[in-house]
Amino acid sequence: MILFVSFFLNTLVIATLFILTVIFYTFIRSVEKSQIADRDLPFVSVLVPARNEETKIRRCLESLLAQDYPNFELIVIDDRSTDSTGTIIGELAAKDKRITFVKGKDAPDGWVGKCNALAHAVGYASGDWYIFTDADTCHNPNSIRDSVTHGINAKADLVSFVPLQELGSFWERLIMPVLLSSFLVGDPFHKVNDPDSKLFAYAYGQYIICRRSSYLAIGGHQSVRDEIVEDHALGRVFKEKGYKILVGDGKTLYSVRMYTDLQSLWWGWTKNLYSLIDSNIVFLFLIIMLINMTVLTPYLQLAFVSAMWIAGESSKALTILTQLVAADFLMLIFWYKLTQEHRSGVTWINFFTLPIGSIATSVLYLHAAFLVLSGGQVNWKGRRYRVNTSKTIRPVSKNAQTFGTEPTE
Repeated sequence: MILFVSFFLNTLVIATLFILTVIFYTFIRSVEKSQIADRDLPFVSVLVPARNEETKIRRCLESLLAQDYPNFELIVIDDRSTDSTGTIIGELAAKDKRITFVKGKDAPDGWVGKCNALAHAVGYASGDWYIFTDADTCHNPNSIRDSVTHGINAKADLVSFVPLQELGSFWERLIMPVLLSSFLVGDPFHKVNDPDSKLFAYAYGQYIICRRSSYLAIGGHQSVRDEIVEDHALGRVFKEKGYKILVGDGKTLYSVRMYTDLQSLWWGWTKNLYSLIDSNIVFLFLIIMLINMTVLTPYLQLAFVSAMWIAGESSKALTILTQLVAADFLMLIFWYKLTQEHRSGVTWINFFTLPIGSIATSVLYLHAAFLVLSGGQVNWKGRRYRVNTSKTIRPVSKNAQTFGTEPTE
């Protein structure tokens, strides 16, 4: 009886999360093709912060320069890179007058590096709309035109877009599908798009568009200067101030390759993963439990019923347990196919590595939480951070080069 109850409860959890995923993809706003004439499109400033992105920055900027949008400028800030990022930006700027090359400055006390870089870059922008996009993105030619049109038609002040994730390496394909899917339970009904729902406010920082007037009115990135998850914080400030924010489906607009190996993936997520679940120990326990019940447990149950059948067991109870496991895998298959809409590089072979990805993701969550709760540091692109449970950066020394950082060794 206990065995049946445990199998049934696990199936119920999987069914619930599967339904929430279906709801997420049903409610997400699609981005329509622009019907606005060139003469009626506003002037747009595209702002790209880059720190140690020598392997990605050229692709990003070339994709932005190839836009079919008639009226935009591209402001690229080299955030004190220690590699050849600045050289590459300079080369492209010399060839195309639409690029303004800005060299970053040391962050003042109380500022996170990226917020400081963007606040500095905004000083060079003159567009009616701002687009903040990361150096690891690659944009389709319709990206600016369709995203800005989407914002105008929706009468929004800030819109961010869910990306198509490029997963190239073994570790990306192992961890990212599980990790990214764990976020879907946070707001499956897209309450972020409901102006009356103050609890849900966030933005996808890889691609944010906003009206210049609204951005300046809320204080820009200065208003979130010490936030480790600055994109979510920016969306929250917009909504708290009464401005309309939206999240749209950006898979037709752009893709992003966040990380290329295990080290960058691990430290990149470690710096903010616990903050993404509000630094809440209860949420940590629940998310780890749900991840493993959904992805790992069905494989363990499959091994159990398979062993029973191989051993010659045959009973009505075993048949029911087998049917429950079959239902689990049927839902997992449909879930995997659905989430592949926003993944490139994964195949059905990766479906069978999900249990390992579940364990790795659980360890990543625990590591991120441990560093916050213990006061440990994370090292990201040559900067060292301590994150507190308020999701802000804590200074680690009076002589730090930037707020929340220490001089690297």
